Amino acid sequence: MASMDYDLTILGGGSGGLTAARIAASLGARVLLIDKERLGGDCLYTGCVPSKSLIHVARLVHQTRRATRLGLTTSSVEIDMVQVASSIQGVIKQVHEAEHVYTDDVTVKFGMVSFQSPTALIVNDEKITSRATIIATGSHPARSSIEGLAETGYLTNEDVFQLTQLPASLLIVGGGPVGVELGQALARLGVQVTIIQAGERILPREDADVSQTITNVLQSEGVKVITGARVLKAEKHAGKKSVIVQQGEKEDTITADEILLAAGRQPNIDGLRLDTIGVIFNEQGIKVDDYLRTSVANIFALGDVIGGYLFTHVAAYQAGVAVRNALLPVGKKKVNYRVVPWCTFTDPEAARVGLTYAEAQQQHRQVRIITLPWADIDRAQTEHAPTGFIKLILAGKKEEIVGAHMVGAHAGELLGEIALAMQHHLTVSAMLNAIHPYPTLHTGLQQALFEAYLSSTQLRTNKNIIGTALRLRK
Repeated sequence: MASMDYDLTILGGGSGGLTAARIAASLGARVLLIDKERLGGDCLYTGCVPSKSLIHVARLVHQTRRATRLGLTTSSVEIDMVQVASSIQGVIKQVHEAEHVYTDDVTVKFGMVSFQSPTALIVNDEKITSRATIIATGSHPARSSIEGLAETGYLTNEDVFQLTQLPASLLIVGGGPVGVELGQALARLGVQVTIIQAGERILPREDADVSQTITNVLQSEGVKVITGARVLKAEKHAGKKSVIVQQGEKEDTITADEILLAAGRQPNIDGLRLDTIGVIFNEQGIKVDDYLRTSVANIFALGDVIGGYLFTHVAAYQAGVAVRNALLPVGKKKVNYRVVPWCTFTDPEAARVGLTYAEAQQQHRQVRIITLPWADIDRAQTEHAPTGFIKLILAGKKEEIVGAHMVGAHAGELLGEIALAMQHHLTVSAMLNAIHPYPTLHTGLQQALFEAYLSSTQLRTNKNIIGTALRLRK
C-alpha cells in the first residue's frame, strides 16, 4: 500500500472535528485538521456560546426589574449594547483559548479544501493524502425561499450577536429553539418581539405540554406568538420591514424594524466535490450508515453535516464513534441514539431526553406518566421560580424511565442523571435508592420517582408481603 501523509484527516474545526482530532491524536494517529478560517465552529462563534451569554444578560435584566417583589429597591436598568456585545466576544475568546488543547499533536491547516479522490485532497493548491477522512464541516442558516426577503434584508444567528444597537421591534421567522431563545432574550432587553411559526405550536419536537408552557411564559413577557402561519412575502418601506403572513384563509401584514430568520439549517458541503468521488448527499446532509460511514468506505461524516440531531454534544459523541471506525480494522461500533438529551435555554428551560408518551406506547406494552409540578420542589420555591413540571415516561413491568420532559429553572441540569439512568436501564426503585442533597433541584427528580413508587405495582406487592408478615405476628 502506498505511503500516506496522514492516517486521518478531519474537515471542520467545530466541536465534532476538534473532539475527533484530540481522540485520534491521543491514539497515536497522524492527524490533519482542516478548517476554512478558524477553529471553534458555529457553536463557539454564532451558536451556543454567544446565545447563552446573551440569555444570561437578559436574565439578569429580568431579575433586576422584578427585584422589588423580593423587597429590593433598584433603579432603572440601562442597557449598553456596545458593552454587552463586547462581553459576549470576551466569552467567545475565553472559550476559544481553552480549546487549544484539542490540537496538541495535531497538524492544523486553514483554507479551502476539496476531494481529488477518496484518499487525496487539495488544500490551498497543496495535495495531501490520507488513509481515512472525517467530514465535520457543520451547517449554516437555511437560505430563505420567502419572496423579497433577500432584498429586504434580515438577520440570522451569524450576525445577531454582533448588534451594538437593538431594533425597537423584531419579527422572528421560526419557532424552534433558536427563535424562541433569542425571542425571549431580546424581549427582556426591551425589543418588541413577534415570533411567526409555520407549525401549530412552537418547539414542535417537544412534548405538547412543554410547548404550551413555554408559549405561556413568552406571552406573559410580552412576546407575540403566531402559529400556523406561513410567510409569503417580505418588503421594505420607509425604513420599516414587513412580511405578509397567511394564517388559514386569512392574510395579514406584520411590520417591524428588523427580521430575524431562524428557520432551519443546511449542511456545509459546497466546494468539497463530493459528487466526483461518489459520496451520496442531499439537501439535508451527507448520507451515513450506523457506523457514520459514507457511501465511500474510508470517508466518514458527523455532526450537523449529516443532519438529524443538530447538537454540539451529539457531534462530540459521534466523534468517538467515527474515529474508532476510521482507524480500527475490526470492532466497528454503531451509533446509538436511544438516549439523546437536549435543552432549549429559555427561562424556564425546556429539557428532554428519550421518548414522548405516544412514542413509548408504540414501543412498549405498559406505559404510564408521572408528573410533578415544579412548584413542589422546595428549591424552586426559595428562588421564586415555580413555573414548570417534571414528566417521566415509565415503561415495562420494571418501570424503566424511557422518556423525561421538563420545564423549569435550570431543568437541563437534571438531564445528566436521567440520561445515565436510561443508558444503564435503571428502574425507578434503583434510582430512588440514590440520596440527593437537600435542597437542590435534584430532589425534585427524587420526589417524582417517589410518587412513581407510591403508585407502582411493586409497592402493592410489598404491601401485601408486609401485611401477611404482620398478620403472622399476631
